[in-house]
Amino acid sequence: MKLIPIAALAGTMLAAGPAMAVTLGGQADPDEVVAKVRKAAALLAREGEAGLEVIRDRRSEFTWKDTYVFVVNCEADEVLANPAFPERQGGDIKQHTDYNGKQYGLELCKTAQLPGGGWVEYVWLKPGGEVPLRKISFVMSVEGRPYQLGAGIYDKTVRLEDLAAVLEMSK
Repeated sequence: MKLIPIAALAGTMLAAGPAMAVTLGGQADPDEVVAKVRKAAALLAREGEAGLEVIRDRRSEFTWKDTYVFVVNCEADEVLANPAFPERQGGDIKQHTDYNGKQYGLELCKTAQLPGGGWVEYVWLKPGGEVPLRKISFVMSVEGRPYQLGAGIYDKTVRLEDLAAVLEMSK
């Protein structure tokens, strides 16, 4: 089953952080998010800190369409990479709250520890957006490294049960 994005934003230019513009080629879908996060995890497992530098680069394959891979170290309580919001790098993840006051950072850290990872729902800005939206991020840990990472979709209708099915089918 492939989940189809609700809307396409092809050709739209949006600002995504200081001095950054991202050309959106549409909305990322759950299959892409899972694949990119797993690919980024493999890069971090292989390359460690050098892999972080790749993910931090806004021009890398890990910033695409309307989303991006982010990396945290839950044990050290630190954001290690966030190419769409680089000002968040170095901040504490466990204290992060979303636009509704939910402490989603704690949930990201807990969910990333599950075998194979999982999905976390919260309210966040889309890169270049001004209105907070429902974001559902797939998060996982990197075996043998102190990294937890994720990427998300911005979708107000997708059901968490459907996203769990995406993980099952992609094993």
